[in-house]
Amino acid sequence: MKQLKTEIIALCDYASISREGKLNINGIFDELRVQQFPGGLARAFFVATISGTPNTSYKLNLKIEPSEGFAGEKSSFDLDTSTGPNGKNNLVVELMGLAFKEEGDYKFILNEKKKEVGSTTLKVLDQRKYSIKDTKLPN
Repeated sequence: MKQLKTEIIALCDYASISREGKLNINGIFDELRVQQFPGGLARAFFVATISGTPNTSYKLNLKIEPSEGFAGEKSSFDLDTSTGPNGKNNLVVELMGLAFKEEGDYKFILNEKKKEVGSTTLKVLDQRKYSIKDTKLPN
Protein backbone atom coordinates (compact mmCIF):
# COMPACT_ATOMS: atom_id res chain seq x y z
CA MET A 1 0.00 0.00 0.00
CA LYS A 2 1.42 3.37 -1.07
CA GLN A 3 1.95 5.96 1.68
CA LEU A 4 -0.59 8.78 1.56
CA LYS A 5 0.85 12.27 0.99
CA THR A 6 -0.26 15.73 -0.12
CA GLU A 7 0.90 17.21 -3.42
CA ILE A 8 -0.91 20.55 -3.05
CA ILE A 9 -2.10 22.06 0.22
CA ALA A 10 -3.32 25.64 0.77
CA LEU A 11 -5.80 28.04 2.30
CA CYS A 12 -7.69 30.25 -0.14
CA ASP A 13 -10.64 32.60 -0.65
CA TYR A 14 -12.53 30.18 -2.91
CA ALA A 15 -12.09 26.69 -4.37
CA SER A 16 -14.12 24.25 -6.44
CA ILE A 17 -13.77 21.05 -8.42
CA SER A 18 -14.98 21.06 -12.02
CA ARG A 19 -17.06 18.30 -13.65
CA GLU A 20 -13.82 17.03 -15.17
CA GLY A 21 -12.23 16.79 -11.72
CA LYS A 22 -9.99 19.86 -12.08
CA LEU A 23 -9.17 21.71 -8.88
CA ASN A 24 -9.81 25.48 -9.08
CA ILE A 25 -8.10 27.61 -6.42
CA ASN A 26 -8.62 31.39 -6.09
CA GLY A 27 -6.82 33.75 -3.71
CA ILE A 28 -4.24 31.60 -1.92
CA PHE A 29 -3.06 33.16 1.35
CA ASP A 30 -0.80 32.32 4.28
CA GLU A 31 -1.21 35.52 6.29
CA LEU A 32 -4.26 37.13 7.85
CA ARG A 33 -4.30 40.63 9.36
CA VAL A 34 -7.06 41.00 11.93
CA GLN A 35 -8.31 44.44 13.01
CA GLN A 36 -9.80 43.26 16.31
CA PHE A 37 -9.62 40.01 18.30
CA PRO A 38 -11.43 37.71 18.27
CA GLY A 39 -11.52 38.11 14.52
CA GLY A 40 -10.87 36.42 11.23
CA LEU A 41 -12.73 35.50 8.06
CA ALA A 42 -16.40 34.77 7.51
CA ARG A 43 -15.44 32.12 4.95
CA ALA A 44 -12.30 30.46 3.61
CA PHE A 45 -11.38 27.15 1.98
CA PHE A 46 -8.79 24.49 2.80
CA VAL A 47 -7.67 22.62 -0.32
CA ALA A 48 -5.40 19.64 -0.84
CA THR A 49 -4.52 17.12 -3.50
CA ILE A 50 -3.75 13.77 -1.91
CA SER A 51 -1.80 10.94 -3.50
CA GLY A 52 -1.92 7.36 -2.28
CA THR A 53 -2.98 3.87 -3.33
CA PRO A 54 -5.35 3.83 -6.34
CA ASN A 55 -9.06 3.17 -5.64
CA THR A 56 -8.65 3.28 -1.87
CA SER A 57 -10.86 4.85 0.82
CA TYR A 58 -9.27 7.01 3.50
CA LYS A 59 -10.55 8.47 6.77
CA LEU A 60 -8.79 11.78 7.25
CA ASN A 61 -8.89 14.49 9.89
CA LEU A 62 -8.20 18.20 9.42
CA LYS A 63 -7.08 19.82 12.67
CA ILE A 64 -6.28 23.46 13.47
CA GLU A 65 -3.53 23.95 16.08
CA PRO A 66 -3.11 25.45 18.56
CA SER A 67 -6.81 24.94 19.15
CA GLU A 68 -6.84 27.15 22.27
CA GLY A 69 -6.12 30.24 20.12
CA PHE A 70 -8.84 29.34 17.63
CA ALA A 71 -12.22 31.01 18.22
CA GLY A 72 -14.28 29.14 15.61
CA GLU A 73 -16.95 26.55 16.41
CA LYS A 74 -14.85 23.55 15.34
CA SER A 75 -11.07 23.06 15.25
CA SER A 76 -11.23 19.49 13.92
CA PHE A 77 -13.02 18.05 10.88
CA ASP A 78 -13.41 14.38 9.86
CA LEU A 79 -13.17 13.75 6.12
CA ASP A 80 -14.03 10.52 4.29
CA THR A 81 -12.49 10.38 0.83
CA SER A 82 -11.18 7.92 -1.73
CA THR A 83 -8.56 8.02 -4.44
CA GLY A 84 -9.31 7.39 -8.11
CA PRO A 85 -7.58 5.02 -10.54
CA ASN A 86 -4.56 7.37 -10.63
CA GLY A 87 -4.21 7.22 -6.82
CA LYS A 88 -5.15 10.89 -6.37
CA ASN A 89 -8.07 12.97 -5.14
CA ASN A 90 -8.79 16.66 -4.61
CA LEU A 91 -10.16 17.83 -1.25
CA VAL A 92 -12.07 21.08 -0.75
CA VAL A 93 -13.21 21.98 2.78
CA GLU A 94 -15.29 25.13 3.26
CA LEU A 95 -14.44 26.78 6.58
CA MET A 96 -17.15 29.10 7.92
CA GLY A 97 -16.47 31.55 10.75
CA LEU A 98 -12.69 31.15 10.74
CA ALA A 99 -11.90 33.22 13.85
CA PHE A 100 -8.90 33.58 16.14
CA LYS A 101 -8.55 34.85 19.72
CA GLU A 102 -4.98 36.11 19.34
CA GLU A 103 -1.99 36.58 17.07
CA GLY A 104 0.09 33.56 16.20
CA ASP A 105 0.95 30.81 13.77
CA TYR A 106 -1.94 28.41 13.24
CA LYS A 107 -1.20 25.08 11.62
CA PHE A 108 -3.81 23.31 9.49
CA ILE A 109 -2.84 19.64 9.68
CA LEU A 110 -4.26 16.84 7.54
CA ASN A 111 -3.93 13.48 9.32
CA GLU A 112 -4.64 9.87 8.49
CA LYS A 113 -4.84 7.61 11.56
CA LYS A 114 -3.17 10.36 13.66
CA LYS A 115 -0.21 10.49 11.24
CA GLU A 116 0.44 13.81 9.49
CA VAL A 117 -0.09 13.64 5.73
CA GLY A 118 0.50 17.35 5.09
CA SER A 119 0.10 20.79 6.63
CA THR A 120 0.07 24.51 5.94
CA THR A 121 0.54 27.42 8.34
CA LEU A 122 -1.52 30.60 8.62
CA LYS A 123 0.18 33.58 10.29
CA VAL A 124 -2.45 35.69 12.10
CA LEU A 125 -1.35 39.27 12.81
CA ASP A 126 -2.86 42.19 14.72
CA GLN A 127 -3.36 44.85 12.04
CA ARG A 128 -3.17 47.65 14.63
CA LYS A 129 0.53 46.89 15.18
CA TYR A 130 1.37 47.59 11.55
CA SER A 131 0.91 50.80 9.61
CA ILE A 132 0.72 51.27 5.86
CA LYS A 133 4.21 52.84 6.10
CA ASP A 134 5.54 49.44 7.20
CA THR A 135 4.35 47.86 3.97
CA LYS A 136 6.88 47.98 1.14
CA LEU A 137 5.62 47.51 -2.38
CA PRO A 138 7.83 45.74 -4.93
CA ASN A 139 8.13 48.75 -7.28
